[in-house]
Amino acid sequence: MSTVKHAISEHDVVVLRDPVGGWPSGTTAAVISVYDDVVLVDIADPGGKTLDAIQVPVSQLEVKRSSRKR
Repeated sequence: MSTVKHAISEHDVVVLRDPVGGWPSGTTAAVISVYDDVVLVDIADPGGKTLDAIQVPVSQLEVKRSSRKR
């Protein structure tokens, strides 16, 4: 059985695999926009206030929760 890798899309919740822009690995973010092999993500506090918006290579992200309906 083969494994299908989920393509990252807008509104997905992702986790940083590696530190990026001062944010440690394991940081959770929401995808704002997807560009070829780079994704713009929003890092927010627990109340939803944006703390930072950074560009991250797709290879450094793991999808935690998909916005796509199953």
